[in-house]
Amino acid sequence: MKMKACVMVILSLLISTPLQAKPKLVLQITVDQLRGDMLSRYQPHFITEEQQGFNLFLQQGTAYLNAHYRHNTTLTAVGHATLATGALPSEHGVAANNWADRQSGERVYCVADESTHLLDAQGYSASPANLMASTFSDELYLASDGKAKIFSVSIKDRGAVLTGGQHGKSFWYDKSSGNMISSSFYFDALPEYARKFNQSGYKDQFLNQHWNLSQPQTTYRNSAANRNFQIPPKGFNRGFPHTLPAQPDKRYYSLLTYTPFGDQLTAAFAKMLIKEHGLGEDATTDYLAISFSVNDYIGHMFGPNSLETEDNLIRLDRTLADLFAFIDKHIGMQNVLIALSADHGVDAIPEYKRSLGFRAFRGSLKAQISALNAQLSEHFKTRDALIKAVQLPSVYLDNAVLQEQGIAAQQAQKKLAELINTLPGIARTFTRQTLLTEDLSFDAIASKVQNAYVPERSGDVVIVQQTSSMSGDYAAATHGSPYRYDTHVPLHFAGWNIPTARIYREVSPEDLALTLSALLEITQPNKATGKLLTELF
Repeated sequence: MKMKACVMVILSLLISTPLQAKPKLVLQITVDQLRGDMLSRYQPHFITEEQQGFNLFLQQGTAYLNAHYRHNTTLTAVGHATLATGALPSEHGVAANNWADRQSGERVYCVADESTHLLDAQGYSASPANLMASTFSDELYLASDGKAKIFSVSIKDRGAVLTGGQHGKSFWYDKSSGNMISSSFYFDALPEYARKFNQSGYKDQFLNQHWNLSQPQTTYRNSAANRNFQIPPKGFNRGFPHTLPAQPDKRYYSLLTYTPFGDQLTAAFAKMLIKEHGLGEDATTDYLAISFSVNDYIGHMFGPNSLETEDNLIRLDRTLADLFAFIDKHIGMQNVLIALSADHGVDAIPEYKRSLGFRAFRGSLKAQISALNAQLSEHFKTRDALIKAVQLPSVYLDNAVLQEQGIAAQQAQKKLAELINTLPGIARTFTRQTLLTEDLSFDAIASKVQNAYVPERSGDVVIVQQTSSMSGDYAAATHGSPYRYDTHVPLHFAGWNIPTARIYREVSPEDLALTLSALLEITQPNKATGKLLTELF
């Protein structure tokens, strides 16, 4: 009888105690250019004490170690939009960081919005107007009748705007002034707390600071072997230390984003938002998206196999640990659901790979394609230029000229693709006609190109370069391909109700927004193409 009474008491407690109370805050962290193997590679450096950074996910959370994007244009804007909407680019509409207007041929920046203006800054303004799908944060806002507090912050405007969605308040960094700014889409004027942050002197505390290795060099996995192939930003040399300017000018504020100090500034602003708006302090689940951009800036110029990239992630680990300690104090980590991912991966510097015996190539593809204009016009016996614009990986034909000259669009697309295929560094080309009419799901590469194709914005021919190939010398290393080094990213969860597990089945970052919606039992983003990560339930 005693055993029966004990069981009855336990059952009554289980029935009366809610097993799945909602988290007070959903914290979504995106580390720009964080390839999926990097956290495991550098884990020996990470904090192992009670208040952890990356190890919070690797040791205490659910880590999906085989997450891959299913699209070709593995770029910052595309990845952030996919994480936010749970949709393929063909559905959410963000075709690339830049695309060409199909009528005018003019460049379109992914978050540019001429109907808005910047607050306390000069230049083009930004909003989520180009998103064609709802985000997780949009659905959270709707489900809460507008009560959920939704914020996003990043050094990059596209890193903040696309995760913040239509109903969030987004802030980003102005490289000219070092200020955190926003646009008239979000506010009539920059909030006073943001102005106080900008005037606090925080941004100038790194003047004349030296960025040195934080650990003994002998403990690093990477070496200085790729140093000769780096393209450091103007003002920095190859090799440590990297010294910031002594004057608070545009040069200083720009170079700050190539050091770990840029992520520290981002985290400091995020902590201010948490405190200022009381995120996680009431019964309604709030949302905060933080995109840490420095890893991308460093990876492009110094390469992912550099001491700079490794040391930056060591320092970001400390920055995250400090952020989590702050959140634990103000909200309680048990009340916060944290998701960690990246917008894309990265490949090593081509010349560095070649020095190790790998096949790699660097060319000037954009200039070469422009030179094909004469050949294309000669083939169709016209003096008019038939290529209207190039925004890689898309090449756009002048369809108005084609119509005037009586040239069939499909024939022009086919011939242009044939000509591009003769260029060095090209693996494959796909015409608009093929991508719109054929089922390419059987082909691992072609399906990724098709998944990234947005009819209103993508080109008449889409290019896939060979593995480890780069076009131009705008950076030492890059990303943007359908290959595994670019599609592989972390997809990890920690905090509220999250079990400890390491999962090796292949999943996709599309699954993030869908799964967050299901965990909160709200409507899923309207064009989501992902699947539920069932291990979290």
